[in-house]
Amino acid sequence: MADQLSKSEWKSLYPLRYIANLFKEQTLSQLEINMMTQRVFPYAPYSAYPEVNEYRRQHGGWYSKGEGIKSFEGTVYEANEKTGMVTMGFRFNDYMQYVDIGVGAGRHAEDVERGKNVRYKSRYTLWAPSKGASHRPGIRPEINHTLTRLENYVQRFYDAKLDFQVLETFEGQPMNLSIV
Repeated sequence: MADQLSKSEWKSLYPLRYIANLFKEQTLSQLEINMMTQRVFPYAPYSAYPEVNEYRRQHGGWYSKGEGIKSFEGTVYEANEKTGMVTMGFRFNDYMQYVDIGVGAGRHAEDVERGKNVRYKSRYTLWAPSKGASHRPGIRPEINHTLTRLENYVQRFYDAKLDFQVLETFEGQPMNLSIV
């Protein structure tokens, strides 16, 4: 049946706002799955981590609370049926960007091994920060995947070739864009 429907019939069956919201929800679900796969707390990066983390908590040191994963949110701001333009935003605690690239606790970006391909089903590397094995990519690859899905959808069903981009902003800070 799907092969027999024209593009205009597809648009009426699945409004762009519905598709954009579907992609947003799927992205949020996949972000949590990625954090589990890459072993971001509350999923322990190594077997003794829960005990080490609890020791730090009891002794007044820094410790992981798992708030990063809980902070993922998404919003569809625009889904224009006429132009195929979609604007959506994803928010998360700012420190999660450092988790995503494997830096922190004295590790700098240039010291972290990031030469492998990212796979959503498998862990990027076993946790060994002293060897530069602390990269846990799960956010940026998923956002890039969502961009590709949006580009493909708009091209297929709206006959428009749009270039979607990730714009990093700070919460509460407006961004003014002009398209020339």
